[in-house]
Parts: sequence; C-alpha cells; structure tokens
Amino acid sequence: MLRFDKIVRFMVVAFIVGGVVGLVGGLVFGGGNTAAAPDATVSAAAGESQAVSGRSGSAETQKAAPMTAEGAKAIGANEFGLIPVLEYHKIGTPESQWTRTPEHFREDIALLKSAGFFPINLGDLVDLSIDVPAGKSPIVITFDDSSPGQYRILEDGAVDPDSGFGILQKAAEAGGWAPRASFFVLLDVRPNDNVLFGQPDRQTEKLRSLVSSGYEVGSHTVTHLNLKKAAEAEARKQLAVSKATIEKYVGGGYKVRTMSVPFGEYPADDALLASGEYEGMPYSYKGAVEVTGGSSLSPFTKGFQPLHIPRIQVTGSALQDLIDMFSANPELRYVSDGDPAAVSAPATLAKKLGTPLSELGRPVIRY
Repeated sequence: MLRFDKIVRFMVVAFIVGGVVGLVGGLVFGGGNTAAAPDATVSAAAGESQAVSGRSGSAETQKAAPMTAEGAKAIGANEFGLIPVLEYHKIGTPESQWTRTPEHFREDIALLKSAGFFPINLGDLVDLSIDVPAGKSPIVITFDDSSPGQYRILEDGAVDPDSGFGILQKAAEAGGWAPRASFFVLLDVRPNDNVLFGQPDRQTEKLRSLVSSGYEVGSHTVTHLNLKKAAEAEARKQLAVSKATIEKYVGGGYKVRTMSVPFGEYPADDALLASGEYEGMPYSYKGAVEVTGGSSLSPFTKGFQPLHIPRIQVTGSALQDLIDMFSANPELRYVSDGDPAAVSAPATLAKKLGTPLSELGRPVIRY
C-alpha cells in the first residue's frame, strides 16, 4: 500500500505520462468514461437514453412511445418529488450508530423493494439521468469510509455474501433491483483496513469489479480530511490526488465525479470542491453529499444543490419512518414515468418540492 507522500509523487508523474499515453490511446481507440468492462451511459443534455447493464426497464423505455399527459397521470408520475439518499458506513456486527448488520442491510433492501424504490448512483442524480421503471421511485445508496465489511473477498476468491457488495449483488440477481450504489473511498488512513476496503492485494480488483458491475466509486479525500479546517493548498492536494488515484486504479477512462465531504465539514467556498488543480493535476467534482439533512429535492427543481446533497443516516427504524412519511404524504414522493427522455408531474405541486427548472433540455409533461 502506498503512503500519502508517495501517492502524491507517483500521481504527479503518472498524470503527466498518462496524459501523453491517453492522447495516443484516444487517437487509436477513441475515448469515453468507461471502466475495464464498459457500462452504457445516459446523456441528460441530449435527452437520449441507452440501456444500462443490470437496470430493469431501461431497454423497454427506449422502445416505448413518447410519454403523454394521460400516460403520466395513469402512472401517478411526479418527477419533481423528493429522492432519498441513504448513508451507510460499516456492514458488520454488532449494530451501532455507524454499523448495520448484514441481516438488517438485507432487510433494508427488501423493505425498499417492497415499497417501490429502485436504486440509482449519485452520479445519475447530478446528471439528471434518472432512469427507473414506471411507477418506481429512485433511491441512492451511499457508503462512506471503504471499510472491509462493505466489500470482502473470501479465501476461495468468492465475494463474501455478508458484505455490502455481496448483499447488493444478490438483490440485483433476484430481480426488481439494479446493481447501483455509490462508494466513497479512503486512500491513506488508520486503521489500514479502511484503505480501499482492506485486503491490499485485492484493492484494484475490487474497484474495477464495482465499476464494471454498475456501481460508482467516488472520493472521500485521501485521509478523511476536514475541509473546513484544512489549509486550501492541502485541500486541493487531497481532492486532486484522491480523484487521480482512484481513476488510475479503475482504469479504462473511468472518471471520478462525486464525493462525500468528510464530517460534512465544507470549505468556506464551494468553488474549492467544484474544480481546481494541484501541481498541474486538475480535478473537478459535479456532486457532493452531506452527512444529514433528510431527502433530496429533485434535480429538476431550482432548490437542488448538487454540491450539497442531504442524506439520511440508516439507523434503527429510519427506513420505515421514511416509508411511513411518504405513505402519509404521497404528493412529496418522486414517482418515475418510466421515460428518462421526459419529465412528468402533476400540474400543482406541494410547496415543499420547490420550483421546477424552466429549462431541462427535454419535454416537461404536466397533468
């Protein structure tokens, strides 16, 4: 495992060399944000939809006729509704504020399935690329700190079925769920087990497996840095090195675009997160999550702040409380029309949902 100072020197050199190699490779093979096993993407700006591996309903929605007001009403679509972003840390025992047992995590997924939720990555949320089956509600599952229980490989090479990754994969294989979640990883911390899920000889394998399966890997800085207290130079250094190191491990042109802000402590100016550079190594982040705050506003509304996305910490009965809230206030829930090329919602919205954006680059259907 590389120490932080060695990571920095290594990545500066690798960035310069990699730029030349990438240019040549781009001319020969072409470019794109794909991993070792490329996954399809959705272009929000162009409003075009492509089938995404493991995501139920995507291929069908491409072939469907354009959404109509009558169709949206029949579905009960409301794509200006709230979207929960869930926060997990350790998967293991015993249960605590920061630890969810494997049994409870399985129950969480089963509960979300039965309540009509369907997972997307955080990157999908900030890209306005919310592609879930009609009548379903998107939910984002996030993991902080890259602790071992999130992704463990057993001695025989199999994925531990009691690890977070193993449980998510099993849920996707059972149907009605997709292999989607966002993992925000650390690179140089104590204990070492929290460096890229532990198992140093398996780190590259794990990162590539996550991305090729459909999950997202994002930054949690290198050392879990408090960005509010850190000197600006050190913050830029960690934001740049974290992004570049993860991208090198994953390979295949993968781009880190989202992060979890350690402790929820933000720098004085969000511009520091949005983009910058360290010793010629540029970085940029399109989305960032906080520690608390409840459900997120829809990215199709003016109140949505991509660098300040609130989350719900999953402890105790938090998920059941969330579901009960939506049952009592169904007008607040995001319900998909099944057509990622359009945005559908009732003509009248609850005040808590904010104001819809005036320009979305796609049809807006009200009923």
